[in-house]
Amino acid sequence: MIPKVTIKLLVFFLLIGCSFNSSDSPILTVYVSADEQIAREIFSAFTKKTGIKVEWVGDTESSKTTALVQRLIREKKNPVADVFWSSEILGTMQLADAGVLAASNSSACLAWPKQYRDVDFKWFAFSPRARVIAYNPLKIEKDSLPKTWWEYGAASMADPRFGTTGTHVAVMAKLFPDEFFKFLTSMQGTVLLGGNAATVQSVVDGTALFAMTDSDDVHSAIARGHSIAMHFPIHKDGEGGGTLLIPNTVGVVNNCRYPGLAMVFIDFMLSDEVATLLASSSSKNIPIQPSVAEFFPELLVENPLEVSFLVSAAKRKDAINLVMEAHSSEDQK
Repeated sequence: MIPKVTIKLLVFFLLIGCSFNSSDSPILTVYVSADEQIAREIFSAFTKKTGIKVEWVGDTESSKTTALVQRLIREKKNPVADVFWSSEILGTMQLADAGVLAASNSSACLAWPKQYRDVDFKWFAFSPRARVIAYNPLKIEKDSLPKTWWEYGAASMADPRFGTTGTHVAVMAKLFPDEFFKFLTSMQGTVLLGGNAATVQSVVDGTALFAMTDSDDVHSAIARGHSIAMHFPIHKDGEGGGTLLIPNTVGVVNNCRYPGLAMVFIDFMLSDEVATLLASSSSKNIPIQPSVAEFFPELLVENPLEVSFLVSAAKRKDAINLVMEAHSSEDQK
């Protein structure tokens, strides 16, 4: 079991060593690309538990992760944010490589599983979402759905230059280059939209038969009463060839104003409490802690794709360019 930290105790010792007055309490600044509704719930729980106030900065649905990554790089010499919480991983890895993120050495961070953290403890992954195909079950029977991702070249997708779609195509290009090339050539009628929520809406509206998207967007559409469901295509046959899971990530900004408070926030984000909140939310993020996952068996992904995001990151730019070129060529026909 992942060790828990006593957050209130950490805050107590932190404040003992500082000269803050109660009327001049520090405010933690968090840049976040998670959906606003989810972020507000987590920040509220954090403040209630620790007494630490949070000021947060998000961005638009279509470009939020990429825009915040670029902003953090621009602010590297004079950081504004104390923490970056991202709803994907490759942008966070980019920040770590650029020296924007600092190492975290709390007991929770040091004990975090290797497959879910940076080798230098600069970022930590948690509570992933699944990459899925959205479809209307009133129009398509589940048993008739194509089995592999490579058969969905004509599905609507979010602009890959931003967010999880870019991460997905990078993984496709790195791990399955031949299949990815065939996928590109099959992008007849592909629609690129402003974000994953928009791709789901295209299925709801009937303008697209299928949509490449994230599981949280399908869950949200179902909660709103729409006729929509999700399908889990595989990337290859066999164990480890199934669904791509893209985690949330979090890290402390290097040379930030309040590194101690930032560390308290990191520990909170890695707690069972947050995993439970995210799994219970409309996003229905998948908990990685066994102690939490046992209470959410309906969120279990039976055959997750075995992937190294580190090796896939190098293919991101090229993969995105290939998708954009394929889309442009279809527009010109």
